[in-house]
Amino acid sequence: MTDSEKPIRRLRLLVIAGAYVFPSEGRPNAGIFFANLLRRLLPLTDRLAVVVPTAYVPAPLAMLPRFAAQARASPHAFWHDIEVFRPRYLSLRAATHNWFQSRSACLAAAPLCETLHRRHDFDLVLGNGLVAPAHIAQCVGARIGRPSVAWAIGSDVHTYPHWSEENLRLLRHNVRHCHMVLTTSEALRRDLLAACPGAGHVHTFYRGIDLACLDAPADRATSRAALGMAADQIYMLTAGDVHKAKGSEEFYEVFRRLASRRPNLAGLWVGSGMEEAGLRERAARDGLANRFTLTGHVPRSKVLDFMRAADLMLFPSHVEGLPNVVMEAMAAGLPVAASDVGGVGEIIADGVTGLCVPSGNVDAMAVAVERFLDQPVWAAAVAARGQQLIREHFDVSRNAPVLLEILEHVAAGKPADGPLSPGEGGQRFRPSTD
Repeated sequence: MTDSEKPIRRLRLLVIAGAYVFPSEGRPNAGIFFANLLRRLLPLTDRLAVVVPTAYVPAPLAMLPRFAAQARASPHAFWHDIEVFRPRYLSLRAATHNWFQSRSACLAAAPLCETLHRRHDFDLVLGNGLVAPAHIAQCVGARIGRPSVAWAIGSDVHTYPHWSEENLRLLRHNVRHCHMVLTTSEALRRDLLAACPGAGHVHTFYRGIDLACLDAPADRATSRAALGMAADQIYMLTAGDVHKAKGSEEFYEVFRRLASRRPNLAGLWVGSGMEEAGLRERAARDGLANRFTLTGHVPRSKVLDFMRAADLMLFPSHVEGLPNVVMEAMAAGLPVAASDVGGVGEIIADGVTGLCVPSGNVDAMAVAVERFLDQPVWAAAVAARGQQLIREHFDVSRNAPVLLEILEHVAAGKPADGPLSPGEGGQRFRPSTD
C-alpha cells in the first residue's frame, strides 16, 4: 500500500473536565455548552473520551442535597455517545488551595488516563478550565508524550487566582506548561495575559452555542400558553443562577421601578440560586408577587422555551467570560440589554445588535429597557441583527471543525505562539465578527 492509499488517521482526543462543568445524571445542564461542542467534534475524530475527576463523598454526606448529585454520578457512562469516566479523588482543602486540589485530582485521574492512552493512542489532551483540568491535562500530556491544550472559561481567571497566592501560582504554572491556551472571549484573554505576561500561546476561540435547539417553531403565543404566561403582559427576562454576582439586585430594582408606571410589565428570572427566596419576599412586600416570577431550576430545553415566549432580556451580571445565555437570547430573536462586562461587548455592538450598559448602573439599565419598550420597531431591528450575528458566527456546528483544525495543528507539533498561517488549512482562532 502506497502512502497515498493509506487511510488518513483523524484526531484522537482525550478531554479532562471538572465535575461541575460536564453533564451528569444529577446535573444534566452542567457545562452543557462545552459538552455540546464535544458532541459536534465527536464524528470528526477517530476517538474522543472524557475524564471527569469527581470528589469522593462519604456515605453520611451523600444524602444531603448539596452532595447528592455528585455522589450518584456513575464512574463510567455515556453522554450522547461520548464515553465518560469519573475517577474519585479526595477533596480536603478549601477553594484557596487549588494546587492541593489539582494534585489530588491528578493523582486519581492520571493512571486512568495512561490506561486509556495505551488503549486508544491519543494525539492530544484538552483540559476545560485552568484549574484542575488544565493541571491534569499538562501532567498527563507530559507523561504520555502528547501536547496539551487548556481552555480558560471565566472564574478560573477572574476569581480563583485572586483568592490566594497558591491559586495564582497554579494558574501561571498551568499556562506555562500547556502547549496552547484558549479563552472563551478576547476580554478573558486580556485578563489572562495581565496575570501571565508574555504568554504568546494564548488565543481566543468562540465556542458558539447549539442553534439546533432554537430551530423549533417560535410562535410566541403558543409558547406562552404552554408555559402558563399571560398573553397581554410584556416579559422582561433573564436566565442563570439567582445570585448577586449575576445582578439579582439590579434586575429586581429595574423591574420594580418600571412596574410602577408600566402595569403590563412582568419580571421573569429563569433559574434558581441563593437569592431566590429573598427576591420572592421583596416582590411580596412591594405588592408585585403576581408580576415577578422565579422559575426555580428548569431543564435546558425549557429555558429556551421561556426565551421564545419573552419580549426582551436584561442581563445585569457583574462578571462574565462570554455569556452563553445572552447568545441564546439573541439567537432566539430577543432584544438584549446587558452589562458591559467580559466578552459582552464582543457580541453586542451598542445600539446595533443590542444595548450595553455599565455594570451595576440601575438607572442606565432602566433607560435601556424603556428604550426597547418605547421603540418596538427599532427594537425588532436590533434583535434581528443580533440574531443574524449569532447564527453566522457563533453556531457550534460551524465552529467545531475550525477548532478541530486548531487542535490538529497543535497535535502535529506546530508552534502555537502566534496566528496560524492562512495557508495551513485556513485555520482561524476565532470567527470574525466584522
